[in-house]
Amino acid sequence: MGTLKASGNCSPRHQQTILLAIPIKKSFTIASLICLSCISHVHAQDASQLGFSDLQAQANSLVEQGQLEQAMPLLEELIKRVEATDNSDIKLDFPIFLLGTAHIQRFVGSGNAGELNKTLEWYDKLQKDYPQSPKVKDALLKKVDVLRILKREDDAVALMKQLLDGTYSIRLNLKQESKLLKDLTQIYYNKGDWKDGLPIFAKLMNTSRNFEDKAWAAAASFEAYVAEKRLDDAMALLPILARESEVRYLPRLNVALLKTSDTMVAQARLSDAAILLNLIKTTDIMIEHNEAAIVEKQARIKFNQDMGRSSEATERLKQEVKGIEATLTQLRKLPTLRNELLVRRARNYTKTARRYEAFWMFSDLMTENPNDPQVEFYTYATFSNALQLKKTETAMKVGKAYLNQFPNGDFYSDITIALVSTLKDSGDTTEYVQLAKDFLDTHPLDVVSSNLLALWAGHYMEEGDFATVIKQTTNWLKQHNQPIFEDGLYYWCGLSQLQTGAYDDAIANFSNLLKKYPTSIYAEDGLLRKGAAQFYAQKYEESRNTLYSYTKEYPRGNALDQAYYFLGEVENLAGDLELALQHFKKADDITTLQDIHDGVAFSMGTIYEQLGRYEEMATHFIAYTERFGEQGRLTDAVFELGRANEFLRKPNQMLALYREYIQKFANDPENDGVDALIEGYAEKYNTNKATLVKTVEFLDALDNDLEFRTKIVTDRGYLFEYFYVNNDLDQTLYNRLRNHPQFDDALVNDLTPIREVTDIYRQQLVNYPTETPIEFFRAQLAKAKASKKRIAETRMLMGLYRSDVELAPSRSYDSAFLSQVTPRVILYIADYSRADRLNFAVEAWNTVLTEYPTDDAAIVSYMRLADVSERRGDKPAALNYLKAIEAQFPGTPQLPAVILRQGELLSAMGRGDEAREKYQYILRVPDWRGIMHARALFQTGEAYMAENKYPEARGFFERTYLGYSNISEWAARAYLADANALLALGEKADAANVLAEAVETLSETAPPELMTPIQTKLKEIQPSVAPSPQS
Repeated sequence: MGTLKASGNCSPRHQQTILLAIPIKKSFTIASLICLSCISHVHAQDASQLGFSDLQAQANSLVEQGQLEQAMPLLEELIKRVEATDNSDIKLDFPIFLLGTAHIQRFVGSGNAGELNKTLEWYDKLQKDYPQSPKVKDALLKKVDVLRILKREDDAVALMKQLLDGTYSIRLNLKQESKLLKDLTQIYYNKGDWKDGLPIFAKLMNTSRNFEDKAWAAAASFEAYVAEKRLDDAMALLPILARESEVRYLPRLNVALLKTSDTMVAQARLSDAAILLNLIKTTDIMIEHNEAAIVEKQARIKFNQDMGRSSEATERLKQEVKGIEATLTQLRKLPTLRNELLVRRARNYTKTARRYEAFWMFSDLMTENPNDPQVEFYTYATFSNALQLKKTETAMKVGKAYLNQFPNGDFYSDITIALVSTLKDSGDTTEYVQLAKDFLDTHPLDVVSSNLLALWAGHYMEEGDFATVIKQTTNWLKQHNQPIFEDGLYYWCGLSQLQTGAYDDAIANFSNLLKKYPTSIYAEDGLLRKGAAQFYAQKYEESRNTLYSYTKEYPRGNALDQAYYFLGEVENLAGDLELALQHFKKADDITTLQDIHDGVAFSMGTIYEQLGRYEEMATHFIAYTERFGEQGRLTDAVFELGRANEFLRKPNQMLALYREYIQKFANDPENDGVDALIEGYAEKYNTNKATLVKTVEFLDALDNDLEFRTKIVTDRGYLFEYFYVNNDLDQTLYNRLRNHPQFDDALVNDLTPIREVTDIYRQQLVNYPTETPIEFFRAQLAKAKASKKRIAETRMLMGLYRSDVELAPSRSYDSAFLSQVTPRVILYIADYSRADRLNFAVEAWNTVLTEYPTDDAAIVSYMRLADVSERRGDKPAALNYLKAIEAQFPGTPQLPAVILRQGELLSAMGRGDEAREKYQYILRVPDWRGIMHARALFQTGEAYMAENKYPEARGFFERTYLGYSNISEWAARAYLADANALLALGEKADAANVLAEAVETLSETAPPELMTPIQTKLKEIQPSVAPSPQS
């Protein structure tokens, strides 16, 4: 806590300024101040006799100890003296606030309401004299409680409304706003003032993060709606009222539910009446719950006292116990409601003639007759009916009770499988998985076991936890002698081994399945998976044989289309692209699954691209779009069709196609493919235009410069070198020129024979769209705004954003809008919001992770969240986000960049050895040679530099610029880092030599922003370096 310090004018002898902005650790509340009355009294001297410094010191000491009552005369004397100086620069807002609060403490000790009136006087003075003080907010919030204690409820309500509607220009946090709303809710609820109360109830329900608050608001709204005959609105609140909350155990709500059920019956809404009756808690249940709540809170009070914890928290618990005791007193005076419920249920049974009758009948029989010989059947019937009525929580409770009570019961298997399925559907993965495992451990010969195994294994497969499946299925194979589900054990174990790359083990398990259980339900798929495992094990011939066996043994098999599809993939990866095309076409002819049609289409398109058969690629995707339209992946196919046109040197057709489909699907919230068209349009426009311009310049030079034309036509080496150096030309033109049958010396005099190859570039450039991407997106943005198409507007803003033009949306983005758009659009919204609304951007990225966990957008979200976490200083969290990418997307092309980023974080966290392990992993993967290896080498050096291990660092910097001098960016970084390492070792001459070598080697190729610091550092070093004998 701060202190009361003086350094200003307060008397002729003392210049003192009072710094009174002393924070209190926690805001005083009526409940929390009760405990202060027990603090030992500090006897201070008469305040008027103290010098100003002593006065300050004693007041400050008492305030810091929370002894506000004892500090009152000192604070009053301080205020008196300061006000006597007439010095407006000295602020008294905090002492005034403390005095008002001290009178609350006195009231707590004495019960004298006059003290609270004095509190109001001081708070009014604070508000009047210091309206801009931050303590005004605290005072007004306390004033609400004071007015309510003084039973000035109307004044309290008026003040709460003013605080909420902004009259005082005070910004409330969510907790404070929720408290005010809850207080108002309880006031209006108790008064039955529905007209004024309903808006308050709704606001509390929609804004509070505390479910108990929501439940209070829902209970009040329920009665209000019933009173206003808005029964549908009342029923809509039941999902909230049905959840566990304290309000469910208060008599008022349950009486309201009972009366409302009568209203529903009177209006022939019998199903609604039954639902309401099901929610009602009888008096004995309410009493039991509240008694348990008292026991729990008293235990917490004792624990707090034993541990010496906050007396404020303890006092709050005591007040809550008093409130519950008052509720119990009221409950014990009420009838049980049980008979009333039975009467109403009987009435509903008669009128509905539905399964509810059976459910409640068996439920009552089960509950009221625990010793009946038929209780096992009653329990089973209750469980069965509950399931059919989708009373999931009740069904689970009854089902678990049955399993505990009747471990050898007649219905044990039936209830187990149903309970497992229900728990699975409810999202309770831990319990249903354990329940299935326990059953499989103990009932190896029960016919239900096979279904339970499928559920159990399916869970871990979905989670990607293949190791658990492999371990447990292997254990069961050893534990049981020919269990009824042995075929499933072989299948699931093999499938998991296939997923983890244990291909030989997978082949063995599938072989056992097919040999021992050739008629198993798993046999067909097992044969298909065996072929896949053989392929991945690079046993191509065996794989082909197995897959062909599948097509012969199951000529009408459920997975015949998949077999041919996979045969296509086998031949594709094996390099027999023509045979792969044949298999894909068969799969396409057989299948009725759109996913297979889609997979075939895009795999065939890739093969046509690999073969350079771009005309067929274009024809193929045109046929696909005409055949399936929006039923298939239309915009994805359009994207590929555009690429085919690009390969055919028809960028204009590509851009026109993209524009057409962007305009057509921009407002379609379900269309992911249009995002790729939008985000790729600007890049395609700009790169193709630049290539056309450079290529036409080359063709013009060929036309107009005889010497140049002679070199190009007569010297194949010069032709190659020219295209190699000028990589901004259309590189495909090189082969078309070189391979042209009339590309010979005669072209020196006449270029006409190759016009068929070259004219298309001039035609495309002449007809190139003059409307730039930015102009296009702006025009579409205007149309979207005019027609109020918000999703289209957002996508056009995304297109502009990706073109480095940032514009604000018509309406601010919010959480609700995130649920309406695609993953890529969410990423744009997050990127756009990041600068000014970082918390919302974080929410957007987390939305992608929650709603689209397997989409590539999740990778970007993890990367962004890692970046934000690092900027916030939470490097471990950043590292965890990057590890999530590695675990969930092991095959992503971005994986090496992710691992490099992990290394940077580990190095920054002082975990250099772990960082270097990451870099070494990258260096061991041949497919990542090039820039990723260069970066890994460089960052290994950086990790050593961070530990001042300069010789070790130098080795990796040298390997970077010597091994990857063609990657000028990282070579330049490595040269500079190597020079810095040498300087740290005191080797200035060698550092200068390294930098000079960098200038000589990289000046023509390295980015200027990297060469400038190299040259600057070299100039700094050279004057202090003696010339070498060689120089």
